[in-house]
Amino acid sequence: MNTIRLKCRVCEATQDVNKTVYDARRRANAGLVFPCQSCGDDLYKTGERPKSGITDSQKRSRAQEKRVAAREGGKRQPGSGARDGYEGDVRLTGKYRGECKLTRAKSYSLKLEDLIKLESQAASGEFPVFDIEFCGVTPARRYLVLPEWVYETLMEESGRRSSV
Repeated sequence: MNTIRLKCRVCEATQDVNKTVYDARRRANAGLVFPCQSCGDDLYKTGERPKSGITDSQKRSRAQEKRVAAREGGKRQPGSGARDGYEGDVRLTGKYRGECKLTRAKSYSLKLEDLIKLESQAASGEFPVFDIEFCGVTPARRYLVLPEWVYETLMEESGRRSSV
């Protein structure tokens, strides 16, 4: 088998990977992960900016926003919410407003100000949902953070009473 040895930037452990697969993914900048067996960091991460001008992290973030939008039946916000009047990353008008975050690390620092900002941006009747994806682990894991009032509303709509 044609293999190459990669060294992890975080824990400095070495790992053998299939060279043909590694080269194909690197050329395509496909956003696929070669997780380190010791710490889970992405061995594929090169830090290089591809010719398209879009980094691997930007591709992954856009893909996450598309998945969330498809799941909710909404749309991605132009500029990922950076333009006035288009706050948040994903929105289904009148029902849902989401903020998407993606990390390769095993932890994410969630700030109260980010949650309050998302909640204030959500129009009346919209559920604010903070979507965090950990892609540095195999398999990738996703978690949703939502205000207590949203949880209570969903529990009431499903016919269950909240005991929290």
